[in-house]
Amino acid sequence: MEEKITEQAIARFLEIDSKALEIREKREKSLADLESQYRQEIREMRENFDREIEEKVKGIFSKAIQEGTLEVEKIQKDTAEMIKNMERIFNENKEEIKDQFINMIFDLKRY
Repeated sequence: MEEKITEQAIARFLEIDSKALEIREKREKSLADLESQYRQEIREMRENFDREIEEKVKGIFSKAIQEGTLEVEKIQKDTAEMIKNMERIFNENKEEIKDQFINMIFDLKRY
């Protein structure tokens, strides 16, 4: 009888050990699946963030290029206007100096 109880106890321990091993394997598989799922989600989040960052950088770059182009065009326009004004002033002064010079020559000839 004692031997039967010992056999039953050993059988019960083996059964418990088998169930514990089964539970542990299921838990490890579940954890591995969960870890894989989280790694995939993290990878997707990184890819999404990289895409968003790239789009924002492209937008900022495009805006900077556009603003730079507008600034260059404004500078070119202002420079052309300035050159035009300088040429006008030069021509006015040139005529004035030429007239004064001619008047000086005629004034010298009278004496």
